[in-house]
Parts: sequence; structure tokens; C-alpha cells
Amino acid sequence: MPVKLSYCRLCPASCGVRVEVDGDRILSIVGDGLHPLSGGYSCPKGRRGGDLHQGPDRLTTSMRRTPAGTFEPVPVEVAIAEIAERLEAITGEHGPDALALFMGTQQNFAALTGPMARAWFRTTGSRKLFSTMTIDQSAKWIVQARMGEYLGGRQRFDTADVWLLAGTNPMVSLNGGDGDGAITQNPSVTIRRARERGLKLIVVDPRRTETAVRADLHLQLRPGTDAVLFAGLLHVILSEVRHDRIFCDRFVEGLDDLRAAVAPATAAHTEAVTGVPAADVIRAARMFAEGRRGMATTGTGVCMGPHSNVAEHLVACLNVVCGRYLREGEVTPDRNVLARTIPLKAEVRPPHRTWECGFRSRIGGIGTMNGELPSGILADEILEPGADRVRALVVSGGNPARALPDREKAERALSELELLVCVDTRMSETARLADYVIAPTMVYERPDHTLLMEFFFAQPFAQYTPRLVAPPAGVIEDWEFFFRLASASGHKVKFAGRVLDPDAPPTSEELLAMFAERGRVPIGAVMSARRGVLAPPEERVVGPPAQGTSEHRLALCPDDVNAEIAAALNESPRHAGHTMQLTVRRMRELMNSLGRDVSGLARFGYNPAHVHPHDLQQLGIDHGDIVRIRSAHGRIRAVAHTDPTVRQGTISMTHCWGAPTPTRTPAESVATSTT
Repeated sequence: MPVKLSYCRLCPASCGVRVEVDGDRILSIVGDGLHPLSGGYSCPKGRRGGDLHQGPDRLTTSMRRTPAGTFEPVPVEVAIAEIAERLEAITGEHGPDALALFMGTQQNFAALTGPMARAWFRTTGSRKLFSTMTIDQSAKWIVQARMGEYLGGRQRFDTADVWLLAGTNPMVSLNGGDGDGAITQNPSVTIRRARERGLKLIVVDPRRTETAVRADLHLQLRPGTDAVLFAGLLHVILSEVRHDRIFCDRFVEGLDDLRAAVAPATAAHTEAVTGVPAADVIRAARMFAEGRRGMATTGTGVCMGPHSNVAEHLVACLNVVCGRYLREGEVTPDRNVLARTIPLKAEVRPPHRTWECGFRSRIGGIGTMNGELPSGILADEILEPGADRVRALVVSGGNPARALPDREKAERALSELELLVCVDTRMSETARLADYVIAPTMVYERPDHTLLMEFFFAQPFAQYTPRLVAPPAGVIEDWEFFFRLASASGHKVKFAGRVLDPDAPPTSEELLAMFAERGRVPIGAVMSARRGVLAPPEERVVGPPAQGTSEHRLALCPDDVNAEIAAALNESPRHAGHTMQLTVRRMRELMNSLGRDVSGLARFGYNPAHVHPHDLQQLGIDHGDIVRIRSAHGRIRAVAHTDPTVRQGTISMTHCWGAPTPTRTPAESVATSTT
């Protein structure tokens, strides 16, 4: 059978794969051992891509809800016309803000989907834009807005002496980095080679993860105490004068205020709150500060815990006070290939708190971040009466019925919409509540390139892939749905600086070329390379600051951050009668909720509650028992698993799982937790 080369599009790693096909059927997917970046690595969910394509629950035509509440197939052109008509009626009566768009994680891995979805949304005039970014990593945006941003670039993993990973486990779910090349491809090999060249690795996690066992130092803190730990590290660095005084004098304000704010976070206090031994707090701080190069980076674990905004801020402060950024005149490789290269400058973009100006939601007067409202208020935007409440919602590549906080409230809100449109390959929990479900093409049924992923790559690399197999007759490319929806509504969309003509619709290949026309390697050269292009080395030099920017500074400790530090340091553990704490983890086989329904993919077929064996013994629970876990926010049933890697007093579970809870049976045990 023929084997075709491509790359996976389930996460930013974009691992090279060999796809064996028989006609339009995928027989197998394996890692491509000759791929320049991934070198043969692939994960279980990537290798099961054929099952995602061809599974019995995959939608091969769009669906429409009937008056009886069932679903019937509908031609996509009919669905688009009906959706456009209903949207016009809703926004015509209630205004454009009665419409919202929710962008899920999976739309990010198709180069054309996100830009075209946003292009369509701009034509509507609505300001109700939501995404998964504000569910699990909004704190990163808030830090940048409150602190400002240094524009000279970050130090890189491949030249680092020390690295701190907090709340992320790249051995199971790739870190992605923050534009610093931190463990995106082939994690086991990447970490091993870094350790061999002398890198010191510090891992912060409540569990002794697959990454933590490879670290020089594992700080196994209590869940939710990240902010206190990072304050403790900063206290050691600043009190021992281990910070980079030259960088701080030039680019920082509020250093003395930060020093005073973290002063209560002595090693002893940090140990009392986090459970990390005081000696390890001191050792970690010194190890990080003594490294000549290297950064602290975080994953969703930090962002999904309490005090996440200030915890992320303090991690950023670790990088700033240690001066872990490129200086004027320093040289760094240009990793952009298809993407446009933006000059590096030794200057600061000052704080820009977008939520304090411009559009604000009627829900709490909350403003936008990067043009988005926080997804945590989406249910209220739907349920709370008001002239501009959300009555119509389009969901692209996401599953908010499982991703939004307070599942029951989220499902109630989605059920009360006048129009819910879901672009999904399956009848997800959200799709089952929809009026229309648009069936899109899947990974190997569309052409694509890696422009949006170059930010995460450790080397300057780009790859194009053609369509490998023909899609079912009833599906449509995601971007084309939004393009045709705009056209059906009488609007033209602007893409890559062009206004597209609805009477002469472009092809996917033409759009991909438009998108990449400002890159340094011609798209034709990338398209002709079967395994992509490792671009010739090209250096970027950090330039001098632009005129008028010399006074801009990174704000380390503005008043609200100061208050949040004090609150985190003074807060007592919030047990409120609960015996355990809940922390999140990822499964190697799943991408959030994607893959749960693929037979045999998830190791257990369910979401185990991982608990330390000592805790299970104390609770009188055996491995495999069904337990009910109760918190202030709700309750779930789960299967208890003994797990010595989990910190005592902790329950560790994967997110984006679950179904309505049946009535409790007498055989169940009960464990209580606090989140």
C-alpha cells in the first residue's frame, strides 16, 4: 500500500508522520524517522488518527435539529443559508452583540480556520468573542498586560544552563514553550540531550510526573500554592542579591516594592504553606539564579489553580529579575520561515490593561483581553436578561459544554440559546445541544502548512502537506464554512490583507500561499519539500530601542499585584471540611476532550481518580473502588487508582471528562476534596 508523508495536527509539535493509505482509507500512521524536527517521535493519539477519521461516530454530513428534537442530515449549503437567515433575524432585532463566537483548541491547528473564523466574526460587528485561552491560560495574557513586555526576545532552551518547568508535563503533553523552544518536539530525547550538555532542570508539580523524575530538583508542592512558592524563590534571590542589577536598573520599576511584598515568604513560611522543604526552596532559588541562561515557563497547571494571575506574574518576575532576556547587540537564530519576521528591540512595551478601557460586558463590567471576553462569563452572557444578551453562538473546534466551569450551568445556558451552531467532526456534548452541526474535513483531508506553529519550533522549520485522502462528500473545510457564511450574509471577508471576492472563491492552496507570502522562504520551495524545510541559518540581532521608548519599564509590583501577593501569602488552606485537594493532570492519549470516544485509545476507558496509597488506606478505599468526589462546586463519580507519584492529601484527575452523574449506589465510597 502507498505511504504518504505529512505531519500531525493535534498539538503544536506538528510531528512528522508516515501515513499508509488504501484509496481514501487510512490504514496506519507512524512517526517519520527521517523528519527533521520530530525524528520519528509520535504520540498514541497521533498514531490513532485513522480511527479519528474513520470512526463510526465521525460525521460525514452536516446535521440539523428537527422540531421533535432529533437530528437529520442537511446539505451544508442549505444549512449555511438557514444559519445566515436566522443570524440576520436575531442580530437585526437585538443588535450584533446578541451573537458570540467560541473558538476551541482544535481550530488552532489548521492554518486557515482561526484567521477565517475571525475574519467572518469581524463582519458581524459583534464584540462577544470567547476562546479556550481564557479558560486555561488567561493569566499569561493578564501578566503581559499588567507588567508590560520586553521586546528583545527570550533566552532559548537550546542554549540554557537552567530551566524551571511549573505545572506542565511535556513527557505526556508537550509544553509548547513561550517562543523559547522549550521541549516542543520529541520530549524524551530533548530533555536527555539538554541534561547531557549540563542543563539543570527544576520541576514544580504536586505529582512526581514523568518529567519530574528526569529533573535535578522536584518541588512537590501542595496544589494551589504556586504563588507562595514563587514568592519564596524570589525572596531568596532578592534577599541574597542574586538578581541581575544591570537589567533591572535599565528595564524595571517596582523592584523594591516586589522585594518588600515577598519578604514574608521566608523559606520557613514557604515550607509551611507549600509543603516544599525550606532547604529545597533555597536550593531551587540559587540554582535558578546561578544559571547564566535559562527561563521559568509554566503550563496549564499553574493557570488553572487559585491565585493564578499573581502566580504567573511571579514566574514572570523570576525571569525579569534574573535578566533572562536578550540584550541589545545579541544574536539569535531567526526561527520564522513562512511567518513574517518582526524585528527584536531592546525596549519595553509598557503595560496595556485593555480590560480597563473600551468595550465591557454587562456581566460585572468585565473588559476584554486580546479582544476576547473571558469564557468564564459566557454562560452568564447567555442566561442573564438584558438587551444584548447572547442569543446565538457559533462554536468552532471546541466543546464548551465540557470546557466551561460549572458544567450544569454551561449546559443550561447552551440549551437556552435561540441558535447554536457547532463545527465539529462528532456529536460532542456541545453538538448534541446544537441546532446545526457542521461536519468539517479532518486532518489528512485538507492541505495545510505550519505557519502558525513556527512560534513553538526549536529550529527554523516549515512544512506543507497536500490532501492525502479525499474527504466524504458531505463535509466542508472549516475556513470555507465561515467564508460562505459571510457571503450568505452579504459580507466580504478580509484575509491576509485582501478582500476576498465571494463570486470567485479562493482554493485552500491559494489561501495558504496568501497567508505565507511575507515569509523568508517562498511557499513554493516549502510545498516541493516532502519533509519540510529546515531554513538556512539567518541571524536576528537585537536592535536598539526605538525613539521615545527609553523611559518604558516593566512594572513588577503595581498596587493590585501587591495586594494579590499579600492575599496569597496570608491565606489559610481552604479545606472547609474537605479532606483532600484536587489537582489537574493530562493523559498522553487525549487532547483535552478529543479522543475519549476512540475505542482503546484511553488506557482505562475512564478517568481515574489517582490517590496516594496511604490516603486510600486511611479512607478505607481499595484500588478499583468506585468513589464519589465532592467539593463546593459539585460532585462526580470516579474509579480510585493507587498512585504513589501523587502527593499525599491530593486527588489527581484529567479535565474535560464526565457525564451526568447517576443516583448514588450503596457500593460507593465518598471522598471530599477542595479545588
